[in-house]
Amino acid sequence: MEGTDGNQEQEIYIDTLLIGAIAEKSSQPTVAIKLNNSAWETLFKIDKGAEANVIPKSVFDRLKPKPQLNKTSQILVAYGGTRIPIAGVCSLNCRHKGINNKKYSFFVVDTQSNPILGYKASIEMGFVKVATSISSLSTKKSGQKNPIPKEFDDVFAGIGKLPGKVEIHAEKNAIPSVNPVRRIPFALHERVKSELERLEKLDIIERVVTPIEWVNSIVAVEKSDGSLRLCLDPRELNKSKQRPYYPMPTFEDIAAEIHGHNKFSKLVATSGYLMLALTEKSSLVTTFNTPLGRYKYKRMPFGLICAQDEFQRKMEETFGNLNFVGVIVDDILVSGKDEEHDENLRKVLEKAREVGVRFNPEKCIFGSTSVPYFGHLITADGIKPYPSKVQAIIEMPHPSNKDDLATFLGMTNFLSKYIPNLSSLNYPLRKLGKQTVFEWNNEHATAMNRIRTSICNNLATFDTKAKSVEMKTDASKHGLGAELSVGGKIVAFGSRALISTEQNYSQIEKELYAILYGCKNFINLSMGGESLHIQIISHWRLYCQNH
Repeated sequence: MEGTDGNQEQEIYIDTLLIGAIAEKSSQPTVAIKLNNSAWETLFKIDKGAEANVIPKSVFDRLKPKPQLNKTSQILVAYGGTRIPIAGVCSLNCRHKGINNKKYSFFVVDTQSNPILGYKASIEMGFVKVATSISSLSTKKSGQKNPIPKEFDDVFAGIGKLPGKVEIHAEKNAIPSVNPVRRIPFALHERVKSELERLEKLDIIERVVTPIEWVNSIVAVEKSDGSLRLCLDPRELNKSKQRPYYPMPTFEDIAAEIHGHNKFSKLVATSGYLMLALTEKSSLVTTFNTPLGRYKYKRMPFGLICAQDEFQRKMEETFGNLNFVGVIVDDILVSGKDEEHDENLRKVLEKAREVGVRFNPEKCIFGSTSVPYFGHLITADGIKPYPSKVQAIIEMPHPSNKDDLATFLGMTNFLSKYIPNLSSLNYPLRKLGKQTVFEWNNEHATAMNRIRTSICNNLATFDTKAKSVEMKTDASKHGLGAELSVGGKIVAFGSRALISTEQNYSQIEKELYAILYGCKNFINLSMGGESLHIQIISHWRLYCQNH
């Protein structure tokens, strides 16, 4: 691909911003770094899949003095070929806790994405250490080696293959498209050839020599270790393919099944989608062009609109009958009490061996009292907000523009189940975001601090066998709030903002509306049949007594 200046563009892969992939982004580790000796720290996500370091324009604009922003012919590409708009490239000194003063190149992007520290910089600054073997994996907080994974070395090696084949269904009257070959820098030709040969040897791709209706492009991106990753660009393909919309479990669905468990393991599938074999017809539509000829995928490539749904369906078919297992795409949570957990883990690994699932040992956690899972921390004591997410909220400086404010509101909304009456607390901030002129004042600072101090550090897991639950509700001028407890332990908070017409309700109407909201919000937990007693505690009775 050529740039406007006639130079060939280098396409750089960014994992965190990928589309339609199966990585667990919400639980990525974060680190606070000072840029160019600034007085404040920027919270970066450590992304072991990113080929570059990235900061949004809003972070760059706050740096004083302003670093030089240089133009570049390079482009950032996410899975699926999606390009990320770049404002330029700059060099910044990075310091962490007064040490590791090193200079790195950063792409400045015109998006509201999180700052990203790429693989190479993460290793050089000491934030990433790569495990070299399964035997190096140990039980968290015990210091003892876990004996189970060693018995299943084959389950942690290579790329697996699930039984059966997946069909990619086309929309009616879909029009095939043939994309031209994308030019690849001459310096990468040999490595592209080697990667194609490697994938062909693994039986993931196969050469195509016959005429074909569908021909896609690929993106060749250089990894930090010098190897290449070939990504299918499925944009045209996705426009004409159907998505099966398989129901995806939520974190709350998983958390509801682990009450009373005190030991956990997390298993992460290796190249998950590539474990799905395609039918011959579906394989042909994934045909892609290269300077070395045409190839087709025999396995499900990343980025296809149906990939996540099909993979979730297959994983649930494999592990769904095990009631101690939670599955969200390529992340499997295994839980149990004491030795029961070890037996449960063994059953999962035996099932994986039987059907051909393979796990990535570098991303797995075995026999721990706590595991990160989709932005939360599952522990023997209950559910906690992931510490780095709380830290990011507490350490975030006061917003200087609407983009910064939107970032803060988004971060707190993700943790809304841990923050009582969030919709009332954040009303001044939401109101500021709708105003034409952004003027930060003491009212906004007070609201921000109240949200920070209101974050609950621990919630109990819901006991599905509980005979009674308690729900407290409240209503303010601008929002509704609800709190669900079991046995005196808080399980979850909920809140929602009132629209302008609802704000005109009388106070007693708002209090009754809060009860209705609480019942709807906690319906999955509070609807337990006739045997479950629900006690509702509301301010409406106090309101009636005082009037």
